[in-house]
Amino acid sequence: TIEARHDNDKELVPILDERFATKTRDEWMEIFKRENVIYTPIQSPTEVFNDPQALANEYIVKVDHPVWGKIKMLGFPWTFHETPASVRREAPELGQHTEEILLELGYTWDDITRLKDEKVIP
Repeated sequence: TIEARHDNDKELVPILDERFATKTRDEWMEIFKRENVIYTPIQSPTEVFNDPQALANEYIVKVDHPVWGKIKMLGFPWTFHETPASVRREAPELGQHTEEILLELGYTWDDITRLKDEKVIP
């Protein structure tokens, strides 16, 4: 039953992990394909950037990075026609907006300086 489906997960997962470790991902894909098993491979970032389906669906976007120039990054793996998503800029660097956010939350510059001195924030 669907309810009992996960009853033996604790015992089954290590057995499957050991078995799957005996072959490469590509070898398992060939076996699954031959046996008509439904599967989905987990792709590396390089594979995603070269995946024909990801490219056709415009899941890869180009943005201007302040340090590296024009770079490719993953966009959105879905499309909402009435509320389209878009990547407007690169992901922030660690701490890039910390001061701005803390000021909006009511912290003073003295508070922020103290947090930096205490290594609480970058």
